[in-house]
Amino acid sequence: MVVIDQGRAHQRILYEKFLENFTVKQAASQQLLFPLTLYYSAYEVQLLKDSEAALKQTGFVFESIDKVQLVISGLPVNVMESEASIVLDELIQELQGASSEASFSLNDRIAKALAHSLSVKTGTVLSEEEQENMVNYLFACKDPSVSPFLKPTFITMRVDDIEKRFAL
Repeated sequence: MVVIDQGRAHQRILYEKFLENFTVKQAASQQLLFPLTLYYSAYEVQLLKDSEAALKQTGFVFESIDKVQLVISGLPVNVMESEASIVLDELIQELQGASSEASFSLNDRIAKALAHSLSVKTGTVLSEEEQENMVNYLFACKDPSVSPFLKPTFITMRVDDIEKRFAL
């Protein structure tokens, strides 16, 4: 029996997709009907500005970036407009964080932050079709056994293991 942590599995799937977008440089973007203006501190805007090229490769389209605001005219296809500020807030936290020593590059840090922000949350019920897709996409990944944060995405239990648990 295989037990899959859907949140970690989805993180792995998204992480590899974002890394692929960095390599191929052809991320899909959905254009917004009305540009979205977000306000940040000058330091936070500078962090995003320094990451602008990498963010564009994930599907973000910036109309303008100035000292305390950015105007977004396009988002990655899997980011809803209502989630944009949350995703960017979490990305800013990652870019500021001390965990950067564990990551290999800016692209890796961005891919991990976006995968974490956009993955299925604990308690979310997936349909049977969504579950099947999740399993198929997970096992199509280069490294399906761990999340981008090196936590297991699934465990395997043999019949013997299950019988031992009930033998107590």
